[in-house]
Amino acid sequence: MTLVATGALPGFLAAALAPRIRDDFPFSSSSLGVAAAVFYVVSMVLSTPLGRVVERIGAVAGLRASAGLTALVCLAVAALADSAAGLIAILGLAGVGNALASPAVSAALKHEIAPPRQGLAFGSQQAGASLGAFLAGLSLPAVAIPFGWRWAYVGVAAIALAAAAAAPRHIPRPTPGKRGRPPKGLGVVHAIGLTAFFASAASVGFISFLVTYSVEKGIDEGQAGVLLAVVSLCAAISRIGLGAVADRAGQDALRPVPAMFLVSACAYLLLIVGEPVLIVVAALLAGSFGWAWPGALNLAVVQHSPQAPAWAVGVMLAGLFAGAVAGPLTLGVLGDAGHFTAGWVLCATFALLATVTVVAVRRAGYRS
Repeated sequence: MTLVATGALPGFLAAALAPRIRDDFPFSSSSLGVAAAVFYVVSMVLSTPLGRVVERIGAVAGLRASAGLTALVCLAVAALADSAAGLIAILGLAGVGNALASPAVSAALKHEIAPPRQGLAFGSQQAGASLGAFLAGLSLPAVAIPFGWRWAYVGVAAIALAAAAAAPRHIPRPTPGKRGRPPKGLGVVHAIGLTAFFASAASVGFISFLVTYSVEKGIDEGQAGVLLAVVSLCAAISRIGLGAVADRAGQDALRPVPAMFLVSACAYLLLIVGEPVLIVVAALLAGSFGWAWPGALNLAVVQHSPQAPAWAVGVMLAGLFAGAVAGPLTLGVLGDAGHFTAGWVLCATFALLATVTVVAVRRAGYRS
C-alpha cells in the first residue's frame, strides 16, 4: 500500500498544493491540468512495458526501483522546480515510478496471498493511491502553509526511501521457464482497461480540481485540503471494503461496481450547484463510490490472467492512466475558461460510460 501511495503522490501533491505553488510562480488551472496529464501520459505509455519488465526482473527489484525513482523525483521538484514548465517536466519523470509501482506490488501479492484473500489484498493495495491523495490533502495545512510547499515533496522522498528499504527480500525472481506469457490479441483484460479509462477520467479529473474548485467557491484553503484528505480516506476505506466483499461473494469483483459508478455520476452533477455544503456532500459521495473501483478491476484482471499478473495489471493501468490524462487536461481547460459546470457534466458522462462498459464485461463473463 505504501509503495502505491508514494508512486501516486507526486501528481496528487501538485493538485493539492496548487494554491501555494502559485505564490512562487504562475501555475494556472490549465497548467495543473497539463502537469497531471504529463504525469499520467508517462504512466500510461510505460505501464504495460514495465509490467512485462516486472515479469522478468521479479517483484522485489520492481518495488525497489519504483520507490527509488519516486524519491529522486520528489527531491528534484523540491530543489529545481522554479516554473510551471519545470514542474511539469519533473512530474513527467515521476510517472516512471508510478507506472512501475502497481505491477510490482500486484506480482508480489499474487505470490504472497492465497486466492481466497486476494480481494482484500488488492483492495488494500489500491487503497494506497487514495492514501496518497489523503496525505497530499493533509500536506497543504500541515506542511505547505506553515513551512512551504517544497517541504511536502521532501517528506514524500523520505517516505519513498523508507518503502524501498522495507521491500520484502524473500520473493524469488522468476526463472525463464516460469515467466508468464501474456495472451495475444485483444481480450477481456483490454475491455477492463477500457472501463478503467472512463472511470479514471471521471475520478482523477474530479480529484485533481477538488481543491481548486472548492477554494473558488468560498471554502478556505486549509479546509479544502482537509476535504481532499477526508475524501481520499473514504476512497481508501471503500477500496478495502470492496475487496473484502469480493472475497465473501465468490470473488465476483465487478458485481457492485456499476451501481457505484451511477452514484458517483449523481455526485459529480451535484457539484454544479457550487454551494460549500453541497460540495462537501458531493465530494464525499464521489470519493466513497466513484473512486473505489481500482482494486476491483485489479483483482478482475489478475483472476483472468493468473499466468502473467504484472502484464495484466499493466494493461488495466494503461487504461486508468489514459483516463487520468483525459480527465484533468479537459477539466483544466474548462476551468480556465470558467466552465467548471461543463467539466462536472463531463465527469458524470465518463462515469456513465464506465457503467456501460463494466456491465458489458460482466455479461460477457469476464472469468470465462
